[in-house]
Amino acid sequence: MRASRRPTPIRSTGTVVVEAAILVLAFFVATPALADSFTLPLPGTLLQAVAATGPGGRPGIALLVAAGPGTKGAKTLLFLDPERRGLVRLAGGLHEEVNALAALDLAGNGGAEPIAGMPGVLFAPAGGEGARRVLEEPNVDLRSVAGATLGRPWLAAAHTGLLELLGPAGGGTLVRKTSFPLPVRAERLRWGLRLASPPVTLLAGEPPLFAIGPQAVGRRRIETLLQPAAGGEQTEAWSLLPEDERLTSDRRYLRLDGLPALAATTYGKIGILAKKRLRLFALGRDRSRKGSAPSFAFETDCPLWYALDVAAADADGDGRQDLVLAHPGGLRGKEILVSAYHGSGGGRFDPDPRRWKLGEEASDWLYGTDLTGDGVPDFLVLVKDRFMLYAGDPKGSRPLAGRPLWAVTMAGAPQKDQGNEREESAGEEAPGPEREHYLMAFELPGGVRVAMAKGASKDGKTVLTVVRR
Repeated sequence: MRASRRPTPIRSTGTVVVEAAILVLAFFVATPALADSFTLPLPGTLLQAVAATGPGGRPGIALLVAAGPGTKGAKTLLFLDPERRGLVRLAGGLHEEVNALAALDLAGNGGAEPIAGMPGVLFAPAGGEGARRVLEEPNVDLRSVAGATLGRPWLAAAHTGLLELLGPAGGGTLVRKTSFPLPVRAERLRWGLRLASPPVTLLAGEPPLFAIGPQAVGRRRIETLLQPAAGGEQTEAWSLLPEDERLTSDRRYLRLDGLPALAATTYGKIGILAKKRLRLFALGRDRSRKGSAPSFAFETDCPLWYALDVAAADADGDGRQDLVLAHPGGLRGKEILVSAYHGSGGGRFDPDPRRWKLGEEASDWLYGTDLTGDGVPDFLVLVKDRFMLYAGDPKGSRPLAGRPLWAVTMAGAPQKDQGNEREESAGEEAPGPEREHYLMAFELPGGVRVAMAKGASKDGKTVLTVVRR
């Protein structure tokens, strides 16, 4: 792999071109060898990235960037064209409170125009470096609903008591298409009462469905509301923990063979050797409110102090979704483990999983995107400054290949924080630092697949390492 000594100019596509970035681009080939790598300087801190349609209808990735290190200052909206290996400035000088990014077919031409948002206002590119307001309505915040809306004819936003779907109104603007009520609960604080609604998540798959929750009720019951995006009555689902145990922050709503499910991790007592327990609940109507027992429950190999990712994916190529866990292992988290539990349908899984282990400490990892194009999910992992892809292996004894398909030296790799020690907590959630995400993966129209790793230069500006197939 060769790296150019001087920045390579970026070709213009008819709009203002950004030349200040650091970018490493490399291409997948039949062998692990990589070529055509180069570096360019980025103008600030990357806040968010989303697959979108750029100038000329080209598929790529929209980037929301702050003016300098950190999140403060004016924001800029850029477009990364992986095919042309260039960056284009879509809009500059956006308000300093802009903090979110989405994409929607505003023009009705099948594209996905990037939309940047701040609480109460949404913007879209207006040509050149300008931006136009496409919606101005109090309480609208693109960060309020988890789950990707790409490919949907609407954006979703939630606030106290209300979930809203926002869609094109003609003339390149947005209006409220429909809304659904959310439960409101009051919490007594020293200064008075705070009213809040539960978190809202858009589940992957069809038909579009929102999960509202989870809400812990007492020591063992968990409440979830299911709201179809097409309208209709909300379904009230209740889950019952096997015993008196505490929820951790690792909670995720999944679709398993089309059916909604809640994957939650719990713990009994805090201890150096404590491991997280996984509780998988099928979600359905429960008029009794007693709660359904988990359909699958076991103790994981993940130490209580580390993050655990849960995914629903067909890891063995049999057409049914499996349950896949990825997390650090060992007392000090010096290895990364991936376990794939074979699904037999109906929320049933083989308790003896296929296992894969990498005996190195990972700064970040990402499972689930098919970056090789063979229909099987792959695994991205960042170890020190090595950005690697392990291909999924549906027929082997392990869910992933034993050797990486490619390994790229990441620019601006994160440095281990020696002072980030574990601390015990008496709170309801397991202790440990929040995991920072450095890795991203995108499947773009036309079969283009892009993996990115987010680093930082010495002056604090973001550095992207990008690999395209």
